[in-house]
Amino acid sequence: MTNEDASVNDPAAMLDNLEIVMPKQDTANADSIVANDETLVVVNLKAKLRPEDQGELEDAFLDVCEQLNLQADIVGGGSLLDDNGESFESVIEIALVECNDTIIDHIIGFFESTLAPKGSSLTIYEPSNSSIDSAVIKDTAIKNTVSENTSAENIAIDSEAEPAINAGRKIHFGHQEGLGLYLNGKDLAPKIYQKYDIRHVFDKCNSLLKGVGMVNSYWQGYSETALYMYGDSYEQMVKRIEPFVSTYPLCNKSKMVKIA
Repeated sequence: MTNEDASVNDPAAMLDNLEIVMPKQDTANADSIVANDETLVVVNLKAKLRPEDQGELEDAFLDVCEQLNLQADIVGGGSLLDDNGESFESVIEIALVECNDTIIDHIIGFFESTLAPKGSSLTIYEPSNSSIDSAVIKDTAIKNTVSENTSAENIAIDSEAEPAINAGRKIHFGHQEGLGLYLNGKDLAPKIYQKYDIRHVFDKCNSLLKGVGMVNSYWQGYSETALYMYGDSYEQMVKRIEPFVSTYPLCNKSKMVKIA
């Protein structure tokens, strides 16, 4: 299934290749330029997303911009990764032909209505007369997010934007909390992996979270697979899925972690 076939509000579209295996790594690939008279807006979402799922979110954002007659374009972004290759933040770089408080409110409003975990932020870089290269943008995203124990090699951001910007104005937003369900991919009996389906775990969690949250993405590591869920309350989401997780054999030896 392609990105065009799926909707940001249809998480079942992510299930086509969901298995307990190590996936191929993928990152965003931007090849655009921010004009000297455009404003660059960098959105840092405290969300763990696959590149494909971030792409769905970006497509939905551009659709809303078109409906509102906002001249905006996605010019870069990607995922910030930890030492295990797991995403811990998503970065979206937006070029705006016009920027004012109303437009910024629209941008924040979009993410608040779709995916806006606590700790997210938006930084506005107004045009200036001096040009800098994309390394500055990348460095800014890193400084906004990377902890002291995160190496630069684990940053999967790709942007060739060369905007003319000055010091950014940062706005914090986000109200959702996150739950990561980490399924053990190596220590259960082989017959458990053969008999029980992780797609059922995905679907069941989504069904149980109806009205309070949803499964927004997932990650497949060498020894575990994580389902990422975001909603109004971590405790409420745990309460909803815990009875299922504690009894479904494939969830044996799993763990639930607060991720936002």
